[in-house]
Order: sequence, then structure tokens, then C-alpha cells
Amino acid sequence: MRTKYLFLSILLIILLLINGCASNQIDNFETTQTSLEGEVLVWTEIPLGLTEEQSAYFEDIVSDAMTLFTKLNPGVKISLKFVLPDEQLSKFSQEIVRGAGPDIFAVSLINDKISPLVRSGYLKSLDKEDVDLSQFRPETLQQVSYQDQLYAIPVRLATQVLCYNKNKAQEIPKTLDELILQARRGYSVGLHSQLDTAFWGTGAFGGQLFDESGRIILGENQGWIQWMQWLKNAQHEPNFYLIEDVATLQKAFIEGRLTYMTCSSGWLPLLSEALGTNNLGIALLPGRENQPATPPLWTVGFIFNRASSENQHQLALKIAQFLTNAQYQQQLQVKAAFLIPVNKNAQVDASLFPRQAVLFEQSKTGIIVSLDQLEKNQAIFEYGYFLYDQVIAGEMTPEQAAFQIQTAVNAQFN
Repeated sequence: MRTKYLFLSILLIILLLINGCASNQIDNFETTQTSLEGEVLVWTEIPLGLTEEQSAYFEDIVSDAMTLFTKLNPGVKISLKFVLPDEQLSKFSQEIVRGAGPDIFAVSLINDKISPLVRSGYLKSLDKEDVDLSQFRPETLQQVSYQDQLYAIPVRLATQVLCYNKNKAQEIPKTLDELILQARRGYSVGLHSQLDTAFWGTGAFGGQLFDESGRIILGENQGWIQWMQWLKNAQHEPNFYLIEDVATLQKAFIEGRLTYMTCSSGWLPLLSEALGTNNLGIALLPGRENQPATPPLWTVGFIFNRASSENQHQLALKIAQFLTNAQYQQQLQVKAAFLIPVNKNAQVDASLFPRQAVLFEQSKTGIIVSLDQLEKNQAIFEYGYFLYDQVIAGEMTPEQAAFQIQTAVNAQFN
């Protein structure tokens, strides 16, 4: 009997200890949840190409997210400012150089001012232990890294897809050959033909821009050369047009003069409004058998001000993590169908959200340029624009252009 009472007494003591520990854990959790205090300044770049009404809708989405964050963290005050795309990093650079500016800024990372800001030390590098990197798609982390240091947190992606008019298209071309057949049958095709926006077919011919060491290999693996030859031949097909000017291309599509058009995912709100959501279709860019198209992936990420106090920086990190968690990322793609999530746990239901599913699928074959490669990438396209035009005009062979671009850019950075 004594043994029984002793056992019950010990069990009661253990239960009380466990309950006490649990209470402490709950108290600590609640303290952690409510301990965030301070003010933080947030800038957000408005996506390029939105109408005034669409920009206002985008601002509402971001504002609602900040309101929700402050409801969960009532000790935090957020000052939110929206920046037009043409202001971008110029204004940020001016502010940050004099020790001012936002604590956190959501901005496109394909920008020639990012690398100088990193090298000058104006952007705060992030401690990888402070961020759960396992939730992000691995390729997005490449575009926010410089010399193995993390300088931004990815928040959303953009890429290119094939847009089509549902009232005109009878079948969707899955390969480049099928796209040509569609043009021959009278279904007009428009390709955005600037060097960077017409690069997506390179991967379908096995080409790539950089080798593993970061050296330009544009003229070595023949992929870009073969793609350039394909474009040269395609422009002589009936109903097939290479159009450099964005406004001209979009207008031809909206007015029904084009059945198919290569388009940026950022154009989708404008095209949906002009054509009607039910009339606008999107599909994967055509590739070749077992070799998909490889469009660029453009990452929008949060960059952080080195002049922020430690408390402001920690608040900024919390905001970035809130906006990149799986639940919010999943909601984001429902509210703004042209945005592609960076959280790998955000699921896309193709039956409910077919457009988002296409964007997500296309992004899997997209090409990411890291911050290390960004200046080289920009040099390629700046140097190559004139040569590209000469190739399309038949004044230079693709082989000659590829060799000149590769030689000039590698010499510049070696």
C-alpha cells in the first residue's frame, strides 16, 4: 500500500512539474508574440505596367498585409510608402547614402544599382541563422546572394509565358515547330524581340549563358546560335512577327491582330482588363521535344538598410518572414494572379487557379541570375543589343555575334 501511495505521489509531482513547465512555455510564447515593439519604414515598388486602378489594388493588398501584421504585433508601427518603378533604386540610393531611407524595401533585383550598393556596404547582409531559408525555392536564393552572403529575401517572381486569344486560337502549340505551323495556318504570332526578352528559346536548343565558374559561354555551346538562326528563319514565315516595341506588341494583341504573343507575367493584369479575363489564355512557352523553353526569372526581394538600428532591422526581418510564409504566399497568388510565389510550400490548385498554375510551372524552367552574375548579365545585353539587331537583319551571323559578345564581356570582367 505504501508503495502505491509513493508511486501516486511521485506521479502527481511529475504532472505538476510538467504543467508548470508548459505554463512557462505558454507565458514565454505569449511574451514573444507581444514583445515586438518599435517603428519601421517600409518601401514597396509598384510592379511595372499596371494601370492606375490596378496599382491602387496592388497598394491595397500590401496595405492589408501590413495592417494584419500590426494587429498580430500591436507594439509595431509601420510607415508604408509606395515607390514608382521609374524611381526605384535611384531614390533609395540617394536616401541610403546619407544614412536615411527605409528599413526594408521590396524591389526588383534585376537592377544595375544593386551590385554597387552591395559593394559599397550600403545594404545590410543577413545572418542566415535569422532566416528560415528552407522554405524558399532554392533558385530564388541564388538571386539574393553575393559572394555567398545573403543580401535580400525573395518575396515574389515574374517570368515570361505564351499569351493567346481564346476566341481565335484552336489549339495551343507546345513546340516551336507547332508554333510555326500555327502561323502558316493563319494564326498570327508576335514575339517580343528585344535581346533579353527573346532569350527564352536558348535553353530549348541546349544553350546557356554561364558555365559553373561564371564565365560567359554564349558562343561555345551553340544553343544561342541555333536559337538566333531559328528566329531569323521564323521572321520570314507568313503571319510571324518579331516586334521590339512593347506598346506596339500589346496593342496588336489587344486589337485581335495577333493570336499568340510572348508576354511577361507582369502584363497579365493589363491584358486581362483589355481583352477580358475569360478571353485571355496563357500557356507554357513552346520548346523542343524534351527541351523546354528557359525564360528569365525576375525576383522581387526585400533589401535592408545598413543604417537601421538593430531593433528596426529585426522588425524588418519579421515583416519579410511574415510576407514569405506559405500561408500568406498562397493567399497572395489568389489575390494577384500575376505574382509567382517564392515559398516552395505554397501550393497551386490547377483546377481552381489554372493561370497561376501555368505561371508556377513555367517558372520551374526559368533562368535565375545571381547578384554575383548580375553585372555580367547586364553587360551581355548592353553590349549585345546592337549585335543582336544585326543578326536579325542578316548583317552578321549568329556565330560572329556570339563570339564577339563572349570575348568582350569575359575580357571586361577578367
